Amino acid sequence: MLLKISLILMFSFSASAQELNAKLAKQIAEKAFEYAAKKKWKITVAIVNSEGNLLYFERGDGAHLGSVKSSQEKAFSSNAFQRPTSAFVEAVASGRTGLVTGANIIAIEGGVPIVIKGKHLGALGVSGVRAIEDEEIANEALKFLK
Repeated sequence: MLLKISLILMFSFSASAQELNAKLAKQIAEKAFEYAAKKKWKITVAIVNSEGNLLYFERGDGAHLGSVKSSQEKAFSSNAFQRPTSAFVEAVASGRTGLVTGANIIAIEGGVPIVIKGKHLGALGVSGVRAIEDEEIANEALKFLK
């Protein structure tokens, strides 16, 4: 059985929504789980709104315990800085190691901003497989918004 926690903070949905709502967050999560299932990957998904509040969370069957907090941290970090967490990975790899001492910076792939029509609405965090695969899943999940 899937552990599902869905916090309903907003009520309507459209692809041009001005705010991220629970219905859209659930659709994003479903896309992430669909993509992961095709590859037989076990994942956890967290989605935060632009204020950094957890809007949707789901731990898939068989996803490891460590992925719970990791997915949430990736979503929060990506949202806070409005960039993929892979940007921090690249920065650290290029020598900017001081970044890892910054508050809310997670230098591991898997956190991706949710942007619709140029407006930042929140972020998606995926954890459960290799970090690069986590980010692959997140990017795939968001493609339907474009």
